[in-house]
Amino acid sequence: MFVKSNKLVDLLPYYKDKLIDLYPVSEIENIFYIVCDYKHDLKKIEISISYNHLSESELLMHRSIIKRLLTHEPIQHIIGEVEFYGLPFHVNSTVLVPRPETEELVDLIIQEAHHKNLHILDIGTGSGCIPICLKNNLPSSTITGIDVSKEAIEVANENSELNKLEVSFLKKNILTSDLSDLPQQDIIVSNPPYVLESDKKRMSKNVLDFDPHLALFVDDTTPLLFYKRITELAKEKLKSNGMLFFEIHENFAKETEQLLIDNGFTHVKTVQDMQGKDRMVWGILD
Repeated sequence: MFVKSNKLVDLLPYYKDKLIDLYPVSEIENIFYIVCDYKHDLKKIEISISYNHLSESELLMHRSIIKRLLTHEPIQHIIGEVEFYGLPFHVNSTVLVPRPETEELVDLIIQEAHHKNLHILDIGTGSGCIPICLKNNLPSSTITGIDVSKEAIEVANENSELNKLEVSFLKKNILTSDLSDLPQQDIIVSNPPYVLESDKKRMSKNVLDFDPHLALFVDDTTPLLFYKRITELAKEKLKSNGMLFFEIHENFAKETEQLLIDNGFTHVKTVQDMQGKDRMVWGILD
């Protein structure tokens, strides 16, 4: 046996010993508790009082997880699931792992969506986390998500079924597809690719090697490529007093604000995330 004890609680020192060169202790502990939750259905508070003895196959499962973590593979990909805004979502290498900042975007939309029976469009939907969580909180709304990736649409449909929430997902390219068949919307939201190619050298391997670059990166020469196209679409597809919400690169808040103002949006605001970074821009179509 490769550990001193087969008690679940005694595996934490093993995780720390193997992963300490890659992750801070706090992150290792968080990873361990995520694994215990998904693989053993035990919460953090239950583990310390648990007398669970693991079988040899369970111990080997933990060793396999650590081997994958040592390659920088995200724990969310390894267990195949992540919690986002209180709901479970399947994830894999074809979609971005949903980030806490995007939860804040969802929260902002829910706060500002004062009416019922809304039509909402999410552009670049990935795992479907934004529209599915909006549907959960705005149940009378009709919500659609589009993405250029066939694989992402498949994952989004799985997540819609997993959460028993009805959202329509369509494969469309925001830059090239004919979108004239889309109905008028009350809200359009997007977390499009906004990470500059030049930022790659400062990014961690678990993002660079395992997240889909199609959903992340944009050329340094056209940082607002998707924002411009989506804003143009919003002018056509938003109803009067409709709202447009973006998650943004923190360095381009002013430029994104001006883009909306130049296209007839009013009450344009930048909202910071919990870390104090400019992360969301939204406005109302006049």
